[in-house]
Amino acid sequence: MSRVLMRSAGAWIVAAGLMAAGGSVLLAQAAAPAPAGQAAQQDPADQFVPMKSLPQQDQLPAAPLLVAAYAFVWVALLVYVWTIWRRLMKVEREIQELSSRVSEGAPRP
Repeated sequence: MSRVLMRSAGAWIVAAGLMAAGGSVLLAQAAAPAPAGQAAQQDPADQFVPMKSLPQQDQLPAAPLLVAAYAFVWVALLVYVWTIWRRLMKVEREIQELSSRVSEGAPRP
C-alpha cells in the first residue's frame, strides 16, 4: 500500500510543480515589455521604479497575506493526503482480514 501512497504523493508533487510553472509563465508574460510604440505613450509615473527607491511600507504590502495563503494551502494539502493515507490503511487492513478469513475457510457471518 505504500506504493499507492508514494504514487499519489508523487502525483501531487507533479501537479504542484505544474501549477507553479504555469504561474511563472503567466507572470513572465505579464512582465514582458510593451512594444516600442506603446512605451512612448505611457505616463512616466506608470513606468518601472526600483524597489530601493520606494518607501518601506510600499515595497511589498501583501507579503503577510501571501505567506498565510501559501501556508494554508500546504496545510490543507497535507491534511488531505493524511486523511487519504489513513483511509487507505484501513481498507488495506480490511482486505488482509478478509483474505485471512478466506484462506482459513472460515464460515461467512
